[in-house]
Amino acid sequence: MDSTEKYFRGLGTAAIAAGVIGVVCGLVAIFWPKIPLLTLAIVAGFYLLCLGALSIARAFGRDRDAGARALSAVLGLLGVLIGVAVIRRPGDTVLVIVIAVGLWLLSAGLVEGVIALVTPGYRLVGLLTAAADVILGILLLSWPKASVATVAILVGIAFVIRGVLMVYGGIQLRRGDVPVDSTGQVTGAGPPPPLAA
Repeated sequence: MDSTEKYFRGLGTAAIAAGVIGVVCGLVAIFWPKIPLLTLAIVAGFYLLCLGALSIARAFGRDRDAGARALSAVLGLLGVLIGVAVIRRPGDTVLVIVIAVGLWLLSAGLVEGVIALVTPGYRLVGLLTAAADVILGILLLSWPKASVATVAILVGIAFVIRGVLMVYGGIQLRRGDVPVDSTGQVTGAGPPPPLAA
């Protein structure tokens, strides 16, 4: 197995793990929407940290062009910063969580959409993820006075959608279904690599 194959298999495993964590966090938020604010903040912050770390890892890969890697790095840093901020101040109001997660979802959706448009073989899943993130981010940001239960359900839906798509992308990478050229760049219109954010 060459280094490019190892990279994609490792990235696929990381995407599957992050996707499973996202689905679990999302289901916790959906099925227990009246969870205390502290629990919601910790769940949301932890998952944003995971997504940020995965996006930063993607920024160091050779499978995308420099612009897409830079966007992944910026989104990763944003995810880590927001995740840490939410975890460090979990007792703050619902408004803080709504704004933090809403901004991250909106940013992630916009970045994911741009990356999907410039990365061959990634458009469909990337654009679906982008659309879900942008819609849910706008919903959260336009409803700042929402209750903890409403925020929990919206955040849960976002995490489940993103988690399922990440698991799918990770499985595709682990199978080796992502066409790459000799330099490690994704080519053609094959199945998508896992989600960056």
